[in-house]
Amino acid sequence: MALIILSSASHAATVSIGGGAFANLLDASGNNLPTGSQVQLGYFLGVAPSKSGDDFTSVDWDSFSPFLGVGSSNPGEVIGTFDAGGGFESAFQISSTLDTDLGDSLPLGFPVRLGFRIFDTTESLIDGAAYNTVVRDVSTWIFNDPGIVTNQPPTPSISSTNDPLMFWEDSANPFRTSIAVPEPSSILSILIGAALFAGRRRRT
Repeated sequence: MALIILSSASHAATVSIGGGAFANLLDASGNNLPTGSQVQLGYFLGVAPSKSGDDFTSVDWDSFSPFLGVGSSNPGEVIGTFDAGGGFESAFQISSTLDTDLGDSLPLGFPVRLGFRIFDTTESLIDGAAYNTVVRDVSTWIFNDPGIVTNQPPTPSISSTNDPLMFWEDSANPFRTSIAVPEPSSILSILIGAALFAGRRRRT
């Protein structure tokens, strides 16, 4: 079971996540993700932590804000990445010490609902890589203020393909990194094409 330990100091938090058995994650073709594929731990900015993942809109999913992992506010804090397992299980480890006095960033406001975003790449550049984001409707995925020592630390985990309280951004393809991200050049081409089309319409 994954474990997060939070310190009692209000300005710092020790965050350790690891040892969890996760249901096997796949790429868009249904193959195992390669060992070392990037994982982010984040939260949903502006989304009430009590809101069910089943009711998330595209705006809610787009509010995902990573605070650990590649491309996050604390990219150097990641100790381990995704480790492809045999059979049904896979695992990854993130073991970090966050201290705002040292410039590390915590989520903006508490409590927040945690989520994982898994990328189909082992590279540090995630632009253009396929991904999927997952959230779970249980209290163990709620991150409370680490300055309040009475709060139980969250223990987010993914352990079953038939978990009715787990929701994916691409719900039609759970456990797969199936959301394609256009390359920046492709986005630019689309914008230029739209502008040219609009110009032709105005001229006619």
